[in-house]
Amino acid sequence: MANRSYLYSLSNQPESYQDRPETITGLSEWPYNVPLVYYLLLSGNPRLCASLISDGFEDEAPDNKTRLYAITGDFATGYARLERFAKVLRRAAPAESTQLRESITEALGFLASHRERYFLLETIELDLMNTSSETALRAVAEEHLAAARAAGAAVDALSCFDFLAARQLRSAVQSGDDRLAPFKGLSLADDFDHVGVERVMGMGYWDTVLYFSLWNREEFEAQQALAGD
Repeated sequence: MANRSYLYSLSNQPESYQDRPETITGLSEWPYNVPLVYYLLLSGNPRLCASLISDGFEDEAPDNKTRLYAITGDFATGYARLERFAKVLRRAAPAESTQLRESITEALGFLASHRERYFLLETIELDLMNTSSETALRAVAEEHLAAARAAGAAVDALSCFDFLAARQLRSAVQSGDDRLAPFKGLSLADDFDHVGVERVMGMGYWDTVLYFSLWNREEFEAQQALAGD
């Protein structure tokens, strides 16, 4: 396994592995971590859904497959929160953080060009590093769900006055108090996505070609038809 988290935009909230969206687009992937930006984008009414990466494990009986989970969230809400976070981040970051500011602009533009109804966060590779129990996998998925809600609440807790919000963010990356705890450990310098930082932001990598290119409904049905021949 590649052991990454994966971010997509898609047109539905899958109830099962077979419940394929009409459209699905890869957005980003991250090794051994779920960056803050992923959680923030998933923060709009997040809910558990079926993973579209795998339908249970190999060699399981069709009627007794382990349920694997992903998370969906409203695209518009998550994107709006990212816009708000980006505005505060630009103000809070040091003047020399040019790469961070360029990445913010790229991220917002890239996501706007791949707008859909929902975001999809797939974490099953990371989750399977620690457990394969269905009960435990659901518990880990619910932890991701809670992290998405907390990230959204942290942005909502920032002051509506930009200069105060920037001050709050600079303080939160050091102390991470109360509702601003999801910001703790972030770097506001140009090492914001480096391996060595305490909390990876996830602002700097966007690409439609991911390790897992998930089938949309038309592609999935075509593959099913081929398998039945």
